Amino acid sequence: MNKTLKFNSEEQNIFFTADQHFQHKNIIEFCNRPFKTVREMDHVLVSNWNAKVGEEDIIFVLGDFCWGSNKSWSYLLQNLNGKKYLIIGNHDKNVSHRHWVEIDHIMNLFIHDPEIDDGQRITLCHYPMLSWYQSHRGAWQLYGHLHGKLTNNNLGDGKYDIKNKVICRQLDVGVDPHNFTPLSYEEVKTIITKQCLKRI
Repeated sequence: MNKTLKFNSEEQNIFFTADQHFQHKNIIEFCNRPFKTVREMDHVLVSNWNAKVGEEDIIFVLGDFCWGSNKSWSYLLQNLNGKKYLIIGNHDKNVSHRHWVEIDHIMNLFIHDPEIDDGQRITLCHYPMLSWYQSHRGAWQLYGHLHGKLTNNNLGDGKYDIKNKVICRQLDVGVDPHNFTPLSYEEVKTIITKQCLKRI
């Protein structure tokens, strides 16, 4: 089992994002992104990231970061703010440990949060899971890969998520459903809380 990384939400700003697909021309058409060129898309993604994430902030990238060469990866990472952690996606082919604090396929987090008695546990993976580490204790699961195509409104009859509150604790943090911008820990908490309240 992967080690658990520990952070304090009062001391650090923490962000989550996925599926930038920097340098990927076809993603504009596949995901109906509102950009005319790759250059425009990349510029907006970098600008949105840096407008929200500071140099000393923590940011987790849940896969499919860039389609470009090692040189492209290095250039982008040098120009993006934050201390960056990568959860590997299916399109991350030119991954180097340079510029990343840590790289893995799955990461487990513990966030000390004064609003949550036992803190918040989070499992990060590029893909959505049916079950994950400590889901029975209220842990969240954040993912990418689906580009906003799986929602709590298209899950059939909903019996599974209503009974077990599993789906409501999951969130696609990819750029497509979130205005091409990373989400803060507080934003994720607000969204998941609302999702689960709807299931009571």
